[in-house]
Amino acid sequence: MLPGIHASVNGGLVNALSTLHELGLVSGQIFTSNQQQWKGRPVTQEEEKEFRKDGSLTIISHASYLINLSSTRNRVPWLSAKALGEELIRMHSLGIRWLVMHPGAHLNAGEDQAIEKIAAGVRKTLAGAPFDTAILYENTAGQGTTLGYSFEQLDKLLALTDMPDRTGICFDTCHAFAAGYDLSSHEAVSRTMLEFDEVVGLEKIKVFHINDSKRELGCRVDRHARIGEGFIGLEPLQFLASMEVFNYIPGITETPGSDSDRAKDVFAVMKR
Repeated sequence: MLPGIHASVNGGLVNALSTLHELGLVSGQIFTSNQQQWKGRPVTQEEEKEFRKDGSLTIISHASYLINLSSTRNRVPWLSAKALGEELIRMHSLGIRWLVMHPGAHLNAGEDQAIEKIAAGVRKTLAGAPFDTAILYENTAGQGTTLGYSFEQLDKLLALTDMPDRTGICFDTCHAFAAGYDLSSHEAVSRTMLEFDEVVGLEKIKVFHINDSKRELGCRVDRHARIGEGFIGLEPLQFLASMEVFNYIPGITETPGSDSDRAKDVFAVMKR
């Protein structure tokens, strides 16, 4: 895997690029705008210039946590589609291809119907977005009514969106473990990856979130732990990262602490 972290953008987006270089990383994930606000910020000319001239880093964007195309709450689907479209425009300006997005929550309106709404919303948004942008559905822990916790749901989202060149999967290890997919041994990693390949296809994974889990297998609680301090452990994550099929896939840590802490975690996983 290509070692990376979710990097802070405090002080400006360009600061994240400097941080990644200083830490010796080759990939990274950022928020291009405040993840807890509907109103996005425009990309400055300086940011566009710096991101586009830096060809040595693979940068991924993460969508706002507010986005829920399947929401039953007034105006939220409209606001979500608007925020999603604006994010893709910012990514185009910065030369970022992949956007990681949590599928959303059905809020007791039914999983199948919600998945159809999400896929339709993503398809419509991508159709009107810059052609060089694309969306990754991130698997979830299944907390509350969140969707995307099973491999079958991820496969259905991809199939219904029906844009294979512009969609894929971001695989979060903590979320998968919390949803009931064991990753706590070499054998468990092999079994889980085989199951994912049979249901979805390993080639659909474009990014990994490499996180340990503060809670036990199948807990349905999304709580990231520092690498080696959770229920998954260091060695199984090292084994996952060493699988040849994922050689050129970004492996991004989102573990607690500072950017430097996250870098230490990802280098431990990558044995560097």
